[in-house]
Amino acid sequence: MFDFLKPNKSINLMIVGVGAHARRIYIPVINRLAKKSFCNLVLGVDLAGQRESVEEYLKQKEINIEMHYVEKFDASIKLPPQIEEELTKVVKERNINGVVISTEPISHKAYAKWALKLGLNILMDKPITTREDVSHDIKQAQGIYDDYRELLADYLSLQKKKKTIFSINVQRRYEAGFQKVFSLINEVRNRFNAPVTSIQSMHSDGVWIFPNEIVEQDYHPYNTGYRKCSHSGYHILDIDWQFYKAGLIKDKAADEFELFTSFLTSTGLLTQFNQKDYLKYFGKEYKSEMKRSDKELKGLYENYGEIDAFTTIRLLKENVNVCNVSVNLIHDGFSRRAWLKPNKDLYKGNGRVRHQYYNIEQGPFQCIQAYNYQSNDAHDENTIDDYKFGGNNHFEINVFRNKRMFGDNEMALRSYNIKDLDTENRLIDSKLYNEVTKEFVILEFVNFISGKIKREDVKSNITSHSMPAKFLSSIYQSNILYRQQKNPLVRSSIDER
Repeated sequence: MFDFLKPNKSINLMIVGVGAHARRIYIPVINRLAKKSFCNLVLGVDLAGQRESVEEYLKQKEINIEMHYVEKFDASIKLPPQIEEELTKVVKERNINGVVISTEPISHKAYAKWALKLGLNILMDKPITTREDVSHDIKQAQGIYDDYRELLADYLSLQKKKKTIFSINVQRRYEAGFQKVFSLINEVRNRFNAPVTSIQSMHSDGVWIFPNEIVEQDYHPYNTGYRKCSHSGYHILDIDWQFYKAGLIKDKAADEFELFTSFLTSTGLLTQFNQKDYLKYFGKEYKSEMKRSDKELKGLYENYGEIDAFTTIRLLKENVNVCNVSVNLIHDGFSRRAWLKPNKDLYKGNGRVRHQYYNIEQGPFQCIQAYNYQSNDAHDENTIDDYKFGGNNHFEINVFRNKRMFGDNEMALRSYNIKDLDTENRLIDSKLYNEVTKEFVILEFVNFISGKIKREDVKSNITSHSMPAKFLSSIYQSNILYRQQKNPLVRSSIDER
């Protein structure tokens, strides 16, 4: 799938947002491909306020691309005419074929609409969009799904004139471990006409953020009114839906869903661990961090984004529940941070430890348990031992099957390790496996532009994101309705099969 032939035409790419994720994943991968003449990274865009940081990074890594810096704008509307005109001109001059959008998600829509207008291929970080105050303003919460439908309509309109892709970077769809889970679900569906009957999922970021940092940090911020669900949470909403789709049986498929969510907020986190606790943990050194009292902090936190979100989704067919899905998204979980001042790298270098777990049932026939538990926060160097329990690259699947129903050749329990499942030799022992997989998202993107693969072979085109986007919108709506002391149960149709 990811074999390469040199393209007949030059593939010129640009990147919007040269932050931590782009520096760790997109730019290094694209530059490695450039050395093999597969594509060229010729243009970058970032905020004027990030100029010093970006220039320092580019100089340090000896990366030579043309940078354009723009002033901060109201991303909820569209690109300001001056910025749009400037970027459009340089895109045409540099013959850009594709754009990677790696900004904060509130800017996704503005840049995506502009790129669609120009007929560019798009690779964009998840989620599709989010909005400021989305956890407190019902119109903003509903707007997440409105944004998706608007971008989808623009994309489909473009396809009448030109074939492009609009790929969303949800790397779990590509990972060998999850591909194995899909295959196991497919097998039981086909053999026993058995759909997925329940899903339990949990994801913890393992990031410990301190009380005043919640106010001041602008990287994956809380102070804009969104957080966990609009970042790593979208991955879990997406993969849970992929599990359900893998077992889809047409005459048993759900046609509606009901959803309820429970948020833990910044105020709740401060109640769990107040600043007196921090003084005990870090001693008098913490006094320099006590810029605000607990009372002042709670006042500021009032409309901040969510820390944790526990959600129950009921998938309904003709008003009957046919599958329960629990999605437990945790930011306030086990971490390896034990220092006062946050590290410069807030993406992977501040004590972050990932835990995730999935339990998928197919009635009496099969139970699949897939889990990934890290115990370390140093992710830059890995060894073969890191594929074991607690290692940086740990991922296991345990499969329980009804042996008598399957027959004597079946085992009641099979176990798989991600190392064993790597039939395409994707693993690089010195790197995180999920980051290696993100490289294949980029390779797929370049392969499509070069004509090597067809659009229908793209695993994560925007056309397949209706339900994850609707779930995300509904989660925020449920929280708002609960805060308003209204019925927090959100019900809506299922628009994707």
